[in-house]
Amino acid sequence: MIDEKKFEEYYLTYANKIYGLAFKLLNNHDDALDIVQESFFRAYKNRNNFKGLSKFTTYLYRIAVNLSYDFLRKKYRIKKIENLNYENFSSYSNRSNFEDCIHYDDIVEKIEKEVDNLTEKQKIVFILKTYEGLTYQEIANILKSRIGTVKATYFQSLQKIRENLIKKGVIKNEM
Repeated sequence: MIDEKKFEEYYLTYANKIYGLAFKLLNNHDDALDIVQESFFRAYKNRNNFKGLSKFTTYLYRIAVNLSYDFLRKKYRIKKIENLNYENFSSYSNRSNFEDCIHYDDIVEKIEKEVDNLTEKQKIVFILKTYEGLTYQEIANILKSRIGTVKATYFQSLQKIRENLIKKGVIKNEM
């Protein structure tokens, strides 16, 4: 059981991390703030049910991931229902000229666009591992999955990003 003072410490310590995770998943400041607020609300509301079998951060990440998944599913359904023209969204400029890719920020932006093209599961594993620096075990605990599945999903996401960047001429295939 977590008392109010301890919970406030958790909020001050982890709110920015949860925001970063949600923002990377949702690509929207306001939506990420909503996820942070709802994650801590649910964690607080259910604090008496937290048995301490895992770290509190794992519990909190799990809540944030689930809320983000739910949000993305709902958003996808709304887009599908409205029959939006996906070609109107920011399109990728296929540049093969090395001079255009020399800037680090440009390459990072292209990688982030490729991350957005991953499946939900690949995206969350990639973000938790790469951006949040979590271990495979921590990710497996958050996703309630096996560690081998998490490793395979991370490898698949890296391969998919790499292949797409090669196809678009951002990086060279050195194999």
